[in-house]
Amino acid sequence: MANWGSALSRRRLRAAVFAVSLLAVASGGLAGQDEKREVKPGSERPAFAEADAVRVLDQLRRGLESNNSSRFLQTFDAKRMPGYAAFRDQVAEFFGRYDAFVVHYHLTQIAMDGEFGAVLADFEFDARPRDGVTPNVRQRVQLRLVCGWDAKQWKIVDLAPRGWVE
Repeated sequence: MANWGSALSRRRLRAAVFAVSLLAVASGGLAGQDEKREVKPGSERPAFAEADAVRVLDQLRRGLESNNSSRFLQTFDAKRMPGYAAFRDQVAEFFGRYDAFVVHYHLTQIAMDGEFGAVLADFEFDARPRDGVTPNVRQRVQLRLVCGWDAKQWKIVDLAPRGWVE
């Protein structure tokens, strides 16, 4: 009986030590996860990760759902985006026509291409027109974003199709 009890105690002790060490490794890995960014050798630009793609898409969603065109446009790099001025005007018209948005997206692919991050997402939104007469609009589009690092965060430098904000 004494051997059985001491063997059981040793097993419990080993299991407890294993569980504690597993928790320590897991919590240490998770705690440092946000702080660690993979930086490519010879540059200060971190690798474009899924978390970056989600952050960019969430910024788009929040800008639309808050009906705030300035917040929406902050996601874009005005200096590096070709045709930004025309796009900004298109966005202003878009926000002028609609007063409420509900957005859903599904991230389907991310990649790094040289210095740019690329995102492919199924993007869907419902928009309620300001005039109160025109029926609500539901649009689904496969959105392709090209993101560039601006020394602080990833911002959109190009997107396709641009016509979804018409």
